[in-house]
Amino acid sequence: MYEQIKIKKEGSVRIIEFYNPPYNYITLTMLRELYTQLLKDRNDDSIRVLVLCGGLEDTFLTHYDVDDLIDFHNAIAKKRSPATNRITAYILCWLFDKMDRWPWLERIALKNTKKRSNGEQSIFYWTRCLQLLENFPQPVIAAINGLALGGGCEISLCCDFRYMADGDNYRIGLPEVLLGITPGGTGTPLRLPRIIGEGRAMEMLMTGGIYPPSRAEAMGLINQVLAPDELMPVVMKLAKKLSRGAPIAQACIRTSVRKGSRMAWSQGQVLEMAGALTAMNSEDAGRGMEAYVTRVASQFKGVEPEKRFELYDDLNTGNLTDFKGE
Repeated sequence: MYEQIKIKKEGSVRIIEFYNPPYNYITLTMLRELYTQLLKDRNDDSIRVLVLCGGLEDTFLTHYDVDDLIDFHNAIAKKRSPATNRITAYILCWLFDKMDRWPWLERIALKNTKKRSNGEQSIFYWTRCLQLLENFPQPVIAAINGLALGGGCEISLCCDFRYMADGDNYRIGLPEVLLGITPGGTGTPLRLPRIIGEGRAMEMLMTGGIYPPSRAEAMGLINQVLAPDELMPVVMKLAKKLSRGAPIAQACIRTSVRKGSRMAWSQGQVLEMAGALTAMNSEDAGRGMEAYVTRVASQFKGVEPEKRFELYDDLNTGNLTDFKGE
């Protein structure tokens, strides 16, 4: 079906593998395919968790195909004032923001994009894919099985969890500044400081440094570094646990963290409270709280405090309640 991505499904976990031998460069073809699949999966109630990984050995995504970037540069290469660039950016960001609300606007944009150069098409799909990942309703995990430079690192930053295999030649980073450009223009310099802090983000972005897995983990860029043969088993264990969680509550949490934490306090508080009310109003909330009261809390009476943690272990497995997303 696709040329440069492979899709699998294990239970309610969707796995997307990036596959563009020999180097796993990000290309227009890959982005079109990823875009199409993300649109399908975000509206599929049978998909509870999304896992992204590299389909080539030792490589998550090497980086964006630089030939496409050169094509984009040539297509827009003209003297523009800072004011003109700011107005252009404002219009484009407004359009991308409205596409999720107005599907007809996206159809118009896609039709117009087909008339553009390959480089310009690539940037459209690139921006849209990162936006879709950023706003994806289900939890997203990056299983980084090797090189993840430039665009590969940027895609991982849109995920909720980043696990990376350990290897002598495995690296992650953002070397764009060494080419005279910045990472994508799609929010990466905004996401990165929220993950690793402003100081370390400046180091990554301004020096173009690339880091081995152990350093990336120490910086907070990676949740956990694992032996290569442990990467997918650990990721899938987490994915399956998340897939048993409450979809509505998970989506509300994701929105509160990704959007609410970036707003002014008063605005973020409204968004967070709306999410809390939405979750509390769900049928899943009734199921979950009833299961807790009858199967966990009811056993607390007369139990030593240290034994209570054993009861919480059952709750922590995610098997206590059959959440239905209602």
